Amino acid sequence: MMGCVRRPRLPLVLAACLAVTACGKAPEKKAEVVTGSAAIVATPPAAAPVHMSFAAPGTPPQVPGQRKYVAVSHSYILSLPVDAVEAAQRHHLELCASLGCEILESRLNRGGARWVNAHTTLRLPPSAFATFAASLAAPPAEITNHAESSEDKTMAVLDLDKRLETKAALRDRLTTLLRETPSRNVGDLLNLEREIAQIQGDIESATAQRDYLRTQTEMVKVDIQYDGASADTPKPEGVNWQPLKTAAKDFGDILVESLANVMTFTARMLPWAPLVLVAGWLLRLVWRRWRRWRRKAA
Repeated sequence: MMGCVRRPRLPLVLAACLAVTACGKAPEKKAEVVTGSAAIVATPPAAAPVHMSFAAPGTPPQVPGQRKYVAVSHSYILSLPVDAVEAAQRHHLELCASLGCEILESRLNRGGARWVNAHTTLRLPPSAFATFAASLAAPPAEITNHAESSEDKTMAVLDLDKRLETKAALRDRLTTLLRETPSRNVGDLLNLEREIAQIQGDIESATAQRDYLRTQTEMVKVDIQYDGASADTPKPEGVNWQPLKTAAKDFGDILVESLANVMTFTARMLPWAPLVLVAGWLLRLVWRRWRRWRRKAA
């Protein structure tokens, strides 16, 4: 009796186990599908957290290892005796030539024996700047002012490089099209040649600008102002008769110059004297007739 009761329960237990096993495997298949779809979109494996930094608006992106183009310039004002300005400027120009620099401007202004000033602008290699700067402070010169400035031209140089790359690629494509085109239309060929010439002109202009910017950044610009003034002469003791002596010395010259001005004025006005006399006579005649007419009317 008991065996008959237990036999029907065995299939029921097996069926329940299969159902439970099937329920347990269903989520695993679903997980495999999800995992497979994630692999399709190339989801990266778990990794260490990444820290991101955001630059301020308008700040150019910084590329690791990117070369910087910075234009450095120095400005000096030197004070020295008036008779030493020309010699000091000549010495600095000779030193500049020996250091392999480039002279942009050099001038010398004389204001008599009381003052002389000069100005020099040059570019020199950075390795020679220390030697040249030391020579500026050599006696009898004295540095009264020194200013240093720098300007970052990296973005300008990179922009020109990118423009040159784009223009060169476009020129090559148009040149290839001009050589391989099967069309014999003269108008199309002329338009292509005109476009190529325009692009070549843009390339040359951009190349010159880039070379100039690189020259500014690869060399140090130095601007030197030389101020020379004579020392104040001490005042003599007692009365200074020098102004009176100067006036007496110049009396004859002033008198002759004044007589020359009078003679020049007379020579200029003499041809106009008859016309002035005729005009005066006519005005007097009109005035008299007008007065006579007023008297009759009264």
